Amino acid sequence: MEEKVSEINSVKLKDEALASYHFYAPKGWINDPNGIIYFNDSYRIFFQYNPYENYWNDISIGVAKSKDLLKFDSFKVALAPNKEVDGIFSGSVISNEEGIHLIFTKHIEKPNYRKESISAGFSYDGYNFTTDFKEIVKEHTLPLYDTENFRDPYIYKEKDTYYLFIASKDKEENLGKVIVLKSKTLDNFVYAFEIGPLEVFGEMVECPAIGKLGENYILVYSKIAKDNDGNVTHTTGYLVLDMDLENNYFAILTCGELDRSRDFYAPQLFKTKESELALISWFESWDYKPIEQANDLRSCGIFTYPRLLAIENGFVVQKPYKEIQKHVKKQFKYFGGFISTTCLLKIVAFDECKIEFVNEKEEIVLELLYYKDKLHLRSGDLIDSSIFEYNEEVALLVLLDKTSCEIFINHGKETMSKRVYFNGDKVKLNITKKENIDSLVVAELDI
Repeated sequence: MEEKVSEINSVKLKDEALASYHFYAPKGWINDPNGIIYFNDSYRIFFQYNPYENYWNDISIGVAKSKDLLKFDSFKVALAPNKEVDGIFSGSVISNEEGIHLIFTKHIEKPNYRKESISAGFSYDGYNFTTDFKEIVKEHTLPLYDTENFRDPYIYKEKDTYYLFIASKDKEENLGKVIVLKSKTLDNFVYAFEIGPLEVFGEMVECPAIGKLGENYILVYSKIAKDNDGNVTHTTGYLVLDMDLENNYFAILTCGELDRSRDFYAPQLFKTKESELALISWFESWDYKPIEQANDLRSCGIFTYPRLLAIENGFVVQKPYKEIQKHVKKQFKYFGGFISTTCLLKIVAFDECKIEFVNEKEEIVLELLYYKDKLHLRSGDLIDSSIFEYNEEVALLVLLDKTSCEIFINHGKETMSKRVYFNGDKVKLNITKKENIDSLVVAELDI
């Protein structure tokens, strides 16, 4: 792999591409997606952004453009904090006849003081934004709430009313909750009702997002909790809801986990240009040092490939956005040898097997192990596991990219995602018990 070298803060950083078809910034740091919208014949994607270093610091909201959600360009800072505001944190976007409105968390932190509130920015062209940092929530209408944990507003419109879904925490019960507010005018939001506090939201819920499929709603979220040993954990989940926003009513129908990986956080819902409900997520973790920093790369952080959502038998199903299928250049059954790390793998196995992904330096960079009711994905010392009812066989669609692996299990009934540093553009597959694999097809991509 050809490497260019740049220098930031006297540290030599390699200018390697993190992905061929996943979103990432050419340099700097990204984390939570802050909205995707199709506007003026292109997608605008918004995200938490430090354009200068490959680590979290001086966070702004960035914006980039894309025609197809595969390739992105025109990166810039959409909104940055000023002297009075210490951070512009996660939010979401919505458009109307005026332009694009960017709703975000205004973060202020001083010694022994922290406050989070909700503000908005605006752009006529969806690219150049302004804000006065005015708070758009009428705080006096809210019941007692935690001002230190009041963030990640998701904007949603139904009929003639705008709704904000805001992550918060119930201090008495030490559980997360989502506060729902409403407004006719995109400012002066007032309290409507709360979803929670709920055990499934952990000690703090983050990044709620709402969408509608058929007669039901999907609320996706991330949660922070503690395990039995007191260690902080984080996962992502969803609720399928029967909800009447106009009358402040909801009922939980089902709940589930969005992805069986620690490398998946802050999911954001959006509508594709075909009006399909889709999801994209930050594809990273704070549990360990990011692979980009460990390998001195110039850019840090990618997003998952967009996933189309559906409800089957009451549960959420995820499938890759179909645009990627247009870029399959050839398909073949795998019998050995090296393949590109920019490819799709289609695997059907009926009994236990193991697949090692080995690069040209003979390093085992990724292992996939299947045991009928379990699927393990290991990179180095990091293991993610899925325990699920797979019955007689399992069907896996694996999306490989330069520094990532996403697996859609049994046609999207479950997913696992892992960041992995392949340290090269090619891998070969070492297969144990290959007689238990019905088929293994490689679809190489030209992107």
